[in-house]
Amino acid sequence: MTLHMKYILFYILLFMTPVFAQDFSAAGAGANSAIRPTGAGTGTDISGTWTLGGHQDGAYITAGGSLVDYGGIPFNEAGRLFALAWPASRQTVRMEQCAGYTIPYAFYSPGNYRFWEERDPNTQRLIAIHMYFQTTEVNRTIWMDGRPHPPAWAAHTFAGFSTGEWKGNVLHITTTHLKHGYIRGNGASQSDESTVHEALIRHGDRITYFAETIDPVWLDGPFTKTVINIRNIIDPTAWLYACEDGEEIISRADSKIPYYTWGQHPFLREYADHDHVPMLGALGGAETTRPEFMAKLKDASAAETAAMTLTVPAKGVPPTSSRAPESEPDDGEIHTLPVQGNVYMLVGDGGNIAVQIGDEGPFVVDAGAGKLSGKVIAAIRALSPRPIQFVVNTSLHAAHTGGNANLAAAGEDPSLPGSFFAGQAPVAATGFFTDPAHRATLIAQNNVQVRMQSAKAPADMIPPDTYLKERRRKWHNGEGIDMFYEPNASTDGDTIVHFRQSDVIATGDIFDMTRYPFIDIKNGGSVQGEIDALNNILEKTVYKHDEDGGTMIIPGHGRLSDEYDLGEYREMISIIRDRVQAAIDSGASLDQVKAARPAADYDTRFGGADTFVEAVYTSLKQTPNRKPGN
Repeated sequence: MTLHMKYILFYILLFMTPVFAQDFSAAGAGANSAIRPTGAGTGTDISGTWTLGGHQDGAYITAGGSLVDYGGIPFNEAGRLFALAWPASRQTVRMEQCAGYTIPYAFYSPGNYRFWEERDPNTQRLIAIHMYFQTTEVNRTIWMDGRPHPPAWAAHTFAGFSTGEWKGNVLHITTTHLKHGYIRGNGASQSDESTVHEALIRHGDRITYFAETIDPVWLDGPFTKTVINIRNIIDPTAWLYACEDGEEIISRADSKIPYYTWGQHPFLREYADHDHVPMLGALGGAETTRPEFMAKLKDASAAETAAMTLTVPAKGVPPTSSRAPESEPDDGEIHTLPVQGNVYMLVGDGGNIAVQIGDEGPFVVDAGAGKLSGKVIAAIRALSPRPIQFVVNTSLHAAHTGGNANLAAAGEDPSLPGSFFAGQAPVAATGFFTDPAHRATLIAQNNVQVRMQSAKAPADMIPPDTYLKERRRKWHNGEGIDMFYEPNASTDGDTIVHFRQSDVIATGDIFDMTRYPFIDIKNGGSVQGEIDALNNILEKTVYKHDEDGGTMIIPGHGRLSDEYDLGEYREMISIIRDRVQAAIDSGASLDQVKAARPAADYDTRFGGADTFVEAVYTSLKQTPNRKPGN
């Protein structure tokens, strides 16, 4: 019997207990029937220090694995292709160097884990169980007081948001709001839309940990893992995980992201050949988790042919539509999310709105689509009794300018001479509207004004206050505000807004957590300008700890983010750009590029692949002298 088989047998015997059979009989049936906290219970004390005692993939030591060792992972096509494009050198990219570990991957890491309880000082009721992972210093809170999970548009972290409940001696945990992280340390990943159901079972000085990952983006079924934790009675001297990112490959441009070309993976067969594993099994998939898969391996030639079809996107099929849950509300209401400092995010009117408040009038970034302007104004008034003073448009797109007239009419700019108009008929000011002191001032980069005028937009929707190049700045509500021009990104009039003391950046459509970027070719957008803009944003961000928190980013659409999320978005666009450029260099037509599906590993996460790929192709054809990575 091989060492690997012994580990498997050990864990099978370990879990064949009544409590396992009772609590996890439906664990593999899908997200709706997975582990769920349903009752109260007295629980068991798990406080103290624990360390890794082994797990079901014990031959990996931690959770590494060789490249292209995906057996038993229920990958769909996108998940497999993402892993096949991943080289270890990806971790030399600045945003990857100090990234934390997600749940459940953190449980496979070396080092120690510490648990401690938080109880109400008066009633002694259990409020939360806190957890600290030595490796990457992940701090985790498991809320035990019945509170709900945050809305879909709230920020994600490596620890996620966890709620728990004791059922006898089993702690059941549900974790959402996770960032993208690894299943194995070889590029096999779970997406940022994963939900993890966990159970901790204490047996004396041993905790058995069971996790089930449900990922609608990259997995076709639940992925389960088991880990043994052993009580550590010696308090270790080194509890910190010092990591600071830096330039590891100085000759590589920021926008050049390492990746393997599908079908040309230099180490495709290394693991399979060395360990005598059929290639079809090494590539993973839901079928590799089932006994009947063995029958497919009897015909070695057919299995090899089938394996090779899995290493490249399936040809002649349309892009897979996004399976990611919707992260924007469509209930006809405006929802307010505190960000940090003086800044809030409003969601619900077609595009995200940033609102900064203080002892002056609210400073607003983008006005929404205008369908729910009344509720937007009411939400802003709930944050501040003062009239809106400024509204900045990040672009000309309707999702961000549709509410301009309504928000402007509800505002007031006392910096303008309203008394000048007292007692006389209003006169035109700035050529766009009358009586500007009794309206909020609309601000944008000059091309927004020019293009909206050209499109014959109503005058009261067009920003009259514009700037031309690089930077516009203000001091408002007690902090500095920078408006930076990002030329030829989503359009030729994009602005990002940085609230400096609050450390919040609003990006508009340059960054969109619901879809591929809208590269508006007819209004001056380009894929390279888009990547340059994302790089410019990353030059202004800082993480708080191991790529969590710090500078918070309000995207044009979708959930609140930070630099790690934006860095991954930049990586995706850069890789797809390079794939399309390589196809153009080989003489491929637009139809041939679309048929090759250069975004196949991301289609299940983001919507609008065909439109995006066409925009990338057109943009690159218009700038033939620019090389990928420059």
